[in-house]
Amino acid sequence: MKRSTKPIIAISSSIEFHNNIPSVLLHEKYIHAVIEAGGIPIVIPMGIEGMFEHLVAQCDGVILSGGEDIDPHYYKAHPHPKLQKTNGKRDKMEIELVQIARNQQKPILAICRGVMIVNVALGGTVIQDIETSIPNAINHSQKAARSEATHNIQIDKTSRLYQIFKLAKIRVNSMHHQAIDELAPTLRKAAVAPDGVIEAVEGKSESTLLLGVQWHPEEMASEDRSMTHLFKEFIAECLHNRKLGRMDEIKDGYK
Repeated sequence: MKRSTKPIIAISSSIEFHNNIPSVLLHEKYIHAVIEAGGIPIVIPMGIEGMFEHLVAQCDGVILSGGEDIDPHYYKAHPHPKLQKTNGKRDKMEIELVQIARNQQKPILAICRGVMIVNVALGGTVIQDIETSIPNAINHSQKAARSEATHNIQIDKTSRLYQIFKLAKIRVNSMHHQAIDELAPTLRKAAVAPDGVIEAVEGKSESTLLLGVQWHPEEMASEDRSMTHLFKEFIAECLHNRKLGRMDEIKDGYK
């Protein structure tokens, strides 16, 4: 069967009980964002451990979606009194997913919880509750509509993120009470909030795109079209990465 010319994007999910039945959960906006950017979304269900090598090999990129708090066990910390619902099985699955995607040199876009799980997977830690851990913290758990921007972030002008938005300051939505604490050695800060909370990270290596944002661009995209640039850049990188992979296969064939 001929492979699609559009990149196939795997998106992580969680589990929620619907009518007392464990059900795959992924907010629909992720699907729309990938389709609009030119990709084909595939939802990764939980409970498929042992299949990630094959699944990631069939995809062109991975999106790590938002969701529950991260179990502090995975970054060698004790649970904070303000720790909310966790899902250890999901943590383990996504940590493995990050490592496999990196090993296979597949682009990664990490969103909200996703950026923190990438940091943990690569050796970093998490602030378990911003409000009680950071003096003079701004509100990162907005009550406004999910699509509405509520605070500014400052973007590093040397970052890939700056190349995408062409702005040093943008406004974002905010729906998290945890954040990156100690940054993993292979990551760099790309943006921060006014209180110093890390709002975006990038991989230090330029060989394969690794970009994580703490806000929810998929929710903002319908009202702020600039947020679609993030997904379009990711999809373009996935296509470019696929072409490089094909060139490598051709070179290997000549050996």
